[in-house]
Amino acid sequence: MSLHNFYSKLSRAHLPTSGQGKYVPGLGYLEGWGTTVPSGTATGWGKSALFLHTDLTNSLDALYQNMGDATAADFKAITSEPYIPDDVDLGSSGSAGTLDIFPSTALKGKVQFAAADSAGNTTTQIVNASQAAARVYTIPDAGASASFVMTAGAQTITGVKAFNDGITVGSATTGIDFGGTYTGNAIDFSNTTIAPTGSNGPCLIRAGTYASPVDLGADEDQSGMIRLYSTTSADGTSYDRGLFVCTKTTGSKGAFPVAGLAEANNTTGNGPTKLQAAQFIAHLGADGSASKMASLGGDATAGMYGAWLKVTAGSNCTASSGSRVAPAWIDNQMSGTVSGEEYGIFATTGASRPDAFIGFETTSSGYDQLFYFDETYNSGAGTCVTTDAVPGSNQDARIKVYYNGTQYYLPLYR
Repeated sequence: MSLHNFYSKLSRAHLPTSGQGKYVPGLGYLEGWGTTVPSGTATGWGKSALFLHTDLTNSLDALYQNMGDATAADFKAITSEPYIPDDVDLGSSGSAGTLDIFPSTALKGKVQFAAADSAGNTTTQIVNASQAAARVYTIPDAGASASFVMTAGAQTITGVKAFNDGITVGSATTGIDFGGTYTGNAIDFSNTTIAPTGSNGPCLIRAGTYASPVDLGADEDQSGMIRLYSTTSADGTSYDRGLFVCTKTTGSKGAFPVAGLAEANNTTGNGPTKLQAAQFIAHLGADGSASKMASLGGDATAGMYGAWLKVTAGSNCTASSGSRVAPAWIDNQMSGTVSGEEYGIFATTGASRPDAFIGFETTSSGYDQLFYFDETYNSGAGTCVTTDAVPGSNQDARIKVYYNGTQYYLPLYR
């Protein structure tokens, strides 16, 4: 058979059902056929070798091309769509590569993925977690170049962040921890607008409602709603206040900067021993140190007080007829049974003996009366001021004083 007829004869030859041909030394076989596509452990197949799959299942399973080499085959199906390898490297070590993705409209920019130098020869991956449904994640316009990523773990984020919706903090030892240094305010509500919706309306800070209060549980710890501790070593004329509230009004409803309500409900068994709407204690040397209270130094507002209660007004202001002004209002309204003691004011002393129960001092006016009982006061028998007759006395009324188990009277005359 002459050589010029070799390929013609070979084209009509009967070949086995699987095999390989066109062997190139140093490269390997360039053609093959059969019912089984060579696996990744197959050897001898040259780069770009073609394999005809005779046991195809569809049109995309007919022709394969070797993306490996003679030492390890890697046949991939050739389809009508471009071949996309399992792994893509853009660039190489020392030669940067980028991935550009364009939108459907011309001249409308692109999204580019690029790599910067890392501290070591490491790999940074972008990996999704299992998604319950199809998602679209949009990168908003930050207004300027920025570095940011939100992680489920601990993270430090710099720069001012604006949130147009609420923030929910789940269970944690500390929900929000402020650990920085602030030249302004740790929390600032100065630009907040409250839109009233009624007695149970919005607040700057809220914990529960009157009908549904926050349950602090039955633990014996001193948890509370708000607990603040601070210390200062400042001198001068200014004062550091642990809590300062200023409420201004221009309406007719009034204002209550600080209000407290202590209730005991459903305690017919062993009720509480303490029900106090407020506690104010000024303690000198609470840590056991030898501490000293300075003299007033001409400052009439100075001193050590459990509370300073004051009412004041400008000289051009008026408290209308029928109004009432007092620095303190003591109000007893115990409609139930009081088997124990009940007082308008309960005073105790210990250690040093006070100069007086009440100290009076004024710079301009003084008091018109020491006591004033108006027409609403019940001055009948049994009350502290009574007008019942005392045999052999010309007094007009008397004030009752109970001292060490004995009833005494202070006479009153017109």
